[in-house]
Amino acid sequence: MATKFIEVPIVEPSFGLKVADFERNFPLTYWRQVFGDWWQISAYVSGLYVLLLFGGRWYMSSRAPFKLNKLLTFWNVGLAIMSIYAFLRVAPEFFWVMLGKNGFHNTICEWPEHNGATAFWSWILALSKIIELGDTAFIVLRKQNLLFLHWYHHITTLMSWWVMYHWYEPVQQWYVVMNSFVHSFMYTYYALRSLKIRVPRPIAMFITTIQLLQMVAGVTVSIYSYWIMSENPASCPHRNWFGLKVSFAIYVPYTILFAKLFIDSYVVKKKPAEAVKNGGAQKNGVYAKKEA
Repeated sequence: MATKFIEVPIVEPSFGLKVADFERNFPLTYWRQVFGDWWQISAYVSGLYVLLLFGGRWYMSSRAPFKLNKLLTFWNVGLAIMSIYAFLRVAPEFFWVMLGKNGFHNTICEWPEHNGATAFWSWILALSKIIELGDTAFIVLRKQNLLFLHWYHHITTLMSWWVMYHWYEPVQQWYVVMNSFVHSFMYTYYALRSLKIRVPRPIAMFITTIQLLQMVAGVTVSIYSYWIMSENPASCPHRNWFGLKVSFAIYVPYTILFAKLFIDSYVVKKKPAEAVKNGGAQKNGVYAKKEA
């Protein structure tokens, strides 16, 4: 991680967003240093997660599945509300910068403006990657089909967000906005399913589509970063090669895995017996599984 730590000052937004005192006073530099000094926590948590995941599956193999319907609804509603509110707080700055001079470039390479709402809720979203590991507990305890994509996505997202938070690159605006936007729809969908509300297939397909587009966007901004950092590094002062390598390592496999999920779920026609055997699709692709 041999790269320069760049301060990102928090200023009052010039585009009319009202910032609460707790957002305005968020100690961004302090928490960036904490994440940098203690990034290993994400590795330890991921290791424990894997142990509990496979240990839990072994424990449940000879036991009847739990229903947990009410708790599942509460869980999904809570994460949906958090994601929606976080998106409403982080999106204004992103679109303000995007629509301004050199907008696309600045969202990737520079911090021309940064406010407390974006800083605080980006931090909340980073912490939420630990909370979201609880999604897997419901799958294991309810004895539902667990896809590799599900737990691979949880582990790599948690570790990459924690590792990259220290450097706090401008491109992370893309990640927090896309993540909170997609999760707003995804957890709302899960909440409806847990309430036994039938959701039309096109909606599930829409959510899987925006998940895939999120990954494609991640690859796209990484390719642009590589090009501009190679051709004119002075014009991209707030990006570093370490963060770029992490971005490629995360988003390229994600794009492949989510493309496969989309094809398996909506393009390739499965026989009824095969669909029942597979238990439907599951988490992180909206997976058309039965939620309750």
